[in-house]
Amino acid sequence: MTTPQERSTGFPERLSKTATLAAVALALPLHLWVDPAVGWTLRVVAAIGFIAGIVCSRRWKSTMVAAVTGAGTIVPALLAASVHVAAINAFYTVWLAALFGALLPLTPRDRWELPRPWRIPLGVWALTLSLAWPVLIVREAGLRLGALRDTGALASWADLNTPQVESWILHVALAQLVALLWLESLYIESAMGRLKPAPTYVGSRPSDPPRAVHGLWVGASIASVVAIYQGTVNMAFLSGGIWPGLRRAAGTLLDANAYGSVAAVAGPIAFVSIPYLRIRHTRAAQAAVLALNWAGAWMSGSRTAMVCGAFGTLLLVYELLRAGRRDDSARETPSLLAGVVVVVLLVAIGSGAVGPLKRMAEGAGPNASLRDLWTRGGYGSVATRMIRDYPLTGVGVGSFNWMAADYWRTMAQDKLPFDNAQNWWRHQVAELGVVASMPILIWSVLIAWFVLTRRSRPEARIETQTLRGLLVGIGAASMLGMPTQNPIVLLIFFYVVARFEMLTSAPIETGSAPDFAKATSGKKAGPYVRLAWIAGVVIAVGYAGGHLVLARGPLKPLERAARTNRDYMSGTYASELLPQGQFRWTKKHATFALGTTSRFLVIRYHIEHPDADTQPVRLRITTPCETLVDELRSNAGVSARAFELPEGQNRVAFDTDVSRTWQPSQFGQADTRELGVAIEADFIGTPSVVASQQRWIPLKPCV
Repeated sequence: MTTPQERSTGFPERLSKTATLAAVALALPLHLWVDPAVGWTLRVVAAIGFIAGIVCSRRWKSTMVAAVTGAGTIVPALLAASVHVAAINAFYTVWLAALFGALLPLTPRDRWELPRPWRIPLGVWALTLSLAWPVLIVREAGLRLGALRDTGALASWADLNTPQVESWILHVALAQLVALLWLESLYIESAMGRLKPAPTYVGSRPSDPPRAVHGLWVGASIASVVAIYQGTVNMAFLSGGIWPGLRRAAGTLLDANAYGSVAAVAGPIAFVSIPYLRIRHTRAAQAAVLALNWAGAWMSGSRTAMVCGAFGTLLLVYELLRAGRRDDSARETPSLLAGVVVVVLLVAIGSGAVGPLKRMAEGAGPNASLRDLWTRGGYGSVATRMIRDYPLTGVGVGSFNWMAADYWRTMAQDKLPFDNAQNWWRHQVAELGVVASMPILIWSVLIAWFVLTRRSRPEARIETQTLRGLLVGIGAASMLGMPTQNPIVLLIFFYVVARFEMLTSAPIETGSAPDFAKATSGKKAGPYVRLAWIAGVVIAVGYAGGHLVLARGPLKPLERAARTNRDYMSGTYASELLPQGQFRWTKKHATFALGTTSRFLVIRYHIEHPDADTQPVRLRITTPCETLVDELRSNAGVSARAFELPEGQNRVAFDTDVSRTWQPSQFGQADTRELGVAIEADFIGTPSVVASQQRWIPLKPCV
């Protein structure tokens, strides 16, 4: 058999694969380091999972990948119950570390083993993400690596600080990159012959699916058991946040929308995959798992889940009934399907959960219009504005969700909760720009073409049509949301795409190489393929370079804060209360950029260095065009300076610098922070209220 290993690759493809592996290897520990909610427990668990994934995968290969895949639905709830912190992004990173470890021994280091039409768009997509996220992380740190964990820096009107924003960017990049490697592993498993090569047909039976699918539906079914318990007994069991109050079951994913989508799609997938296990009472097992997952999906109240799973389930039922009319051995099918419906209805009626149909009815109010479906509460309008502002580069991978609040502040003077662009394709263009999103959009068109034109073979018609329906459902849901933003849903989507492609590719004779292996055999790539790869590398490098330029200009955190008149501080710790207001401890260097509420500013400051009387501390407070304070401090007394701003100035910015910091923990206290100067900045309505000031110092007109 000709194997994929014999295929020669060019430099752009090797660069894409190497950069992807390096990006994941760097992003995993960085995410667990910068996320402010993560402690050493999660870091140790992630390291153990990564090492265990590598070791076990060398021995059990795809079985280990399937086991880790299935664990993805359970990990969030287990970790939340163990560490008692709200760090769902980090929980997924712990799981992704184990999955990456399990994939590494199976993954080629210098090429993408994917169907030939997919290789360039997906390879360029991976390269773009790999080169972009480091630039975006440095951008959010204000181009200073020392500020990566600056919890005092507010980065958005969504009330997220810099490490939280960085955590989300890393989460988005990691989820997509590891999912692409996982997608590749599905083809490697089929191509290398451990299972019969897909899409080879043996007799009238299609080849077995990759083992990872069994991990997916088993994990989803466990989550559905928990969801049913939540909906019928205790909504707060293994759940939290807003979901118990909304009477929506979140299963074990800590997110009702994500869980609902997983369950609604996993049910039909399980139905068509269970026969490959060759167990007794196959039909009963299929019906039980389908009923279990649809009952759980109902408990979630997710409208997106209904859309994702409904098309696939309806096509599954249609094909089963159609086959039952031709095959006497399938005469029990109608009664089994009726049993599934009865079980789901009984569970739904007996639960206290809010179902998706009720939420759909509530959402479709009398004043709803097509425009509302497009703007989606402001998210669509924000995405359109972002695309208009940055058509070539977008706002950056993982940046829409939290940056949308800043846009809405300027557009409507109102708050906008953290969320996506309510349309998958619009979200990609808003974050990647028109150019860098082209590979993803091209791949989407390719998948849509496959779904519309590929024919189902008689020997695999039920499975193929079910997968076709699921792809239609996920695509329809993605027009009004982003279900695949969740890593588990993304993996399920990639499986459906891969399996559909395997089942509908041109069949070949038993014993010959799979068609995609033929396409990847030793021939050198043609000139058009090489040019396409080169163009892809230019796109990826240009995207990263463009954001490096923007990071020093309009997308710099300080500039974004100025445009929305939001206070921005870096190099400080979280604010602390005083009787008359708030103050912040600074580090050695800090920046304050404040929106003004009056023309009169009072800055109070003091140090608490225990040895300041013998070793005075040099303190400087400066604006971009003048020095406000420059003195040696030898005691903890509070000093103040009062300033009058120029007429019409709506922002003031100043930096603080101290010659040295001190650590309270070195003097018998529990505080381990490095403290510089305590700063309190107040805007005064009338200058007469400040009696301690001898005069008001006029500030020069600069910010």
